[in-house]
Amino acid sequence: MHPDLLGGLIVGVPAIIVAYFALWRRQRPVFWFAVALILVGIGYLVAVGTTADIANLVLGVPSP
Repeated sequence: MHPDLLGGLIVGVPAIIVAYFALWRRQRPVFWFAVALILVGIGYLVAVGTTADIANLVLGVPSP
């Protein structure tokens, strides 16, 4: 699996789960806005290259 995708999943899935439990029952539009902000944030991290660093850190692979 590509490190950018894996790093995005490592960061994004827990963030969306927290947003789901915090916002789903009370304010669904705010939950969807939070998901959009999470996706924008992950896109920024991919553009900068941080998600690959996160994936390499979790997998124990030395960074190039």
